[in-house]
Amino acid sequence: MEGIAGNTQGVDVASPLRTFHIVADLQWLWDSFQSGARLLSGQWDFRHDLGLWPIPHLGIDEPLWIDPAALVANNAWRQQRGLDPIAMLTPPDQWLGGLSPDLLGRSVRYLSVAEILAMDDFDERLGERPWSQPVEGRISGFRAARRTLAQLKHDLRGESSDRTSFAEAHMGSKGMSSQSMVSQRATSPAPPDAMLMVQSHLPSITEEWMVAIAGGKAFAASPYCIHSESSGTRVEGSDTGFGNKDSGFGNKSAAASKPESIVTIADMATGLVPPAIRFDKRHREAALDMATRALQETHASTNFAGMLNIAFREASSPAILELTPLWCSGPYGFSPGELATMLRAVASSRTSPRAISGLNLRPLVPGSQDQQQGQQQTPALNDMTVFTAGPWMVQHYAQRYIR
Repeated sequence: MEGIAGNTQGVDVASPLRTFHIVADLQWLWDSFQSGARLLSGQWDFRHDLGLWPIPHLGIDEPLWIDPAALVANNAWRQQRGLDPIAMLTPPDQWLGGLSPDLLGRSVRYLSVAEILAMDDFDERLGERPWSQPVEGRISGFRAARRTLAQLKHDLRGESSDRTSFAEAHMGSKGMSSQSMVSQRATSPAPPDAMLMVQSHLPSITEEWMVAIAGGKAFAASPYCIHSESSGTRVEGSDTGFGNKDSGFGNKSAAASKPESIVTIADMATGLVPPAIRFDKRHREAALDMATRALQETHASTNFAGMLNIAFREASSPAILELTPLWCSGPYGFSPGELATMLRAVASSRTSPRAISGLNLRPLVPGSQDQQQGQQQTPALNDMTVFTAGPWMVQHYAQRYIR
């Protein structure tokens, strides 16, 4: 499946520039993309949108970087006005489940809320407290966390509680710093057909790296964070690490057996991190190799794109944690040239609204008619598909701009 906003290298700079929208409520995200954006200033006019209101004038061929929650909200607003939806290409939701055990290092299952609520016990391969997170994206009030089955059922039902649950997610997005204990706010009950990824705990993580993929190939690797036992090394109050907090996708990786400190590349940039805490540069090539193996194993198409999160562990092989779309992934520590390549791939992620034809999508605005009729197809793991809002995201975010 191809995008409509492809690489425009060689475009006549005298011609009117298309706008490239970066929708982010955090100033550092906009700032961090600028070194790459400057290299593309002859191709696009980059504009910052805080996401506090819908994008009123969006050309059909204008690219955008946007978190999934804002995308859902914009599409609901557009649907209410009879406008075509914003269609973005994304890796398949269940891509991770198609990888071999050698690349995963743990058990991964995809389960509906209805299936979980009907369960008596977790599969022994998942353990008593596996990680659980929505497949469709980040849901406010429901962090990626380790939960017993009883805790998971409790949280899925949206039952109020004064307890503090363990939520050792290393993001503080999809979607950025870790908190070892997070007050679990009650959320609305999860729709029965909402899908969760449930996975066994992956212990002894030391570092996480991010690998950017475009054109079916891994083209850049950046360190993301260092895991260590608590030793006063964490930069308190820092919540600016690059990651999926702002992408809308949540993740899973921190070990729960001991208190942890997680230091991100943004923490490193403050100059407050002890010199002894540094990334292992040897992991760069290892991360790129891991990504290449995964792409070969899944026979990735030539337009496959995404951001791969890879964990390195003590005395164990590295493991792939997550794959998220480039159009909602952070800039991490990529060079200006790498960011420019990433932004070109983000531009190629926007596709024609006609690509949504044939998908049986639920209406984004309650009471409205289905956008399209037809049988939804399960995409192959090697190709991109169109992002479609899951029922839980629609429930949470569709009303943001509708008054």
